[in-house]
Amino acid sequence: MPELPDLIYLEKKLPPLLAGQRLIDVEIKEPIVLRMLLPGDFAAALRGAEFLAVRRHGPFLVLALSEERELVIHPMLAGRFQWTNPNEKTAAGCALSLECEAPDKTRHLLHYLDDKKMGKVYLTRRGEYQPIPKFNTQGPDLLSAAFTPAYFHQKIKKSRQQVRVLIMDQAVVSCIGNAYADEILFDAGIHPKTFCYQLPDAAIARLQQSIVGVMRWGIAEVEKANPPLNMKARAHLRVRNRKDQPCPQCGTKIRRAGVRGFDTFFCPACQPLTRAQFIDWRKLDEGTA
Repeated sequence: MPELPDLIYLEKKLPPLLAGQRLIDVEIKEPIVLRMLLPGDFAAALRGAEFLAVRRHGPFLVLALSEERELVIHPMLAGRFQWTNPNEKTAAGCALSLECEAPDKTRHLLHYLDDKKMGKVYLTRRGEYQPIPKFNTQGPDLLSAAFTPAYFHQKIKKSRQQVRVLIMDQAVVSCIGNAYADEILFDAGIHPKTFCYQLPDAAIARLQQSIVGVMRWGIAEVEKANPPLNMKARAHLRVRNRKDQPCPQCGTKIRRAGVRGFDTFFCPACQPLTRAQFIDWRKLDEGTA
C-alpha cells in the first residue's frame, strides 16, 4: 500500500492540481473498486462537482467535493494516481478516470490506477464514514502527539504477535506497510520474527523512536525524489527488496524471510533473532551451515 511518506507526498501534490477543478465527465473502467454510499448512480453523482480540498486520514485520501460530498480512496496494495492532459497516454491498470475542467476551460484527467483491483473508491456524504471499513478504527497518526512512548509500550506489552505484525496493525499505529516496516526494524536492530513479549523496555523505546525517525526520513527522501504521482520512490530504502546485497551497516548479506504471508528483509547480524529458527543465517554467512 502507499505508506505514510507516499501519502503525505500525495496530500501535498494533489491540492494544487485539483484546486478549482470541476468534474465534467467520469469513466468507470473497473466497477469492482467503487463503493456508492449515496443514492443514485456513481458517475452521475460526480458530474458537475467541484474539488474543494484534499486531506489524509490514515491510509485513506479524502477528496472533498461541493454539495457536501467526498471521494474517500483507500489505495491498499497497488492503488496509484496519474494526472494527464487529454492527449496523454493513460498508464496501465486504470480503474477510474475523472475529467476535470479548470476555470480557464483547460482540461485534465485524474486517473485512479489499480493493477490488483484491491483498492476502494467510496463516494459518501461528508463526514459519513461508518460504512467505510477501518476508517474509524485507525490507530494514532505516528507523527501526532498521540503516538507517545507510553501508548506504544502499552500496546507492545499486551501483544503476543511477532513485532513486524504488530507495527503493521493499522489499529495500533496508522500507515506502516511492508517497505517501511522492514526499514524501521532495521533501524531499531530488531529481527522481524521477534515476539513482542520478548522485547525489553529499552528495545520498545528504541522501536518507538525508530518508527517516528524512519518515517520522517522517508518523508524527506520521497519529497527529494519528487516522483510522478503514479510512481513510488523506493531507491532510498536500505534493506527492503535488497536480498543478498551487503548490509549498509556491517556488510552482511541482507536476507529475506516470510512473516504471516509477507516477505520481510533484514540483516541477520544487525537484527539477530533471540530464539531458534530453521535456518541460522549467521552461520550460513560464515560458511559453517
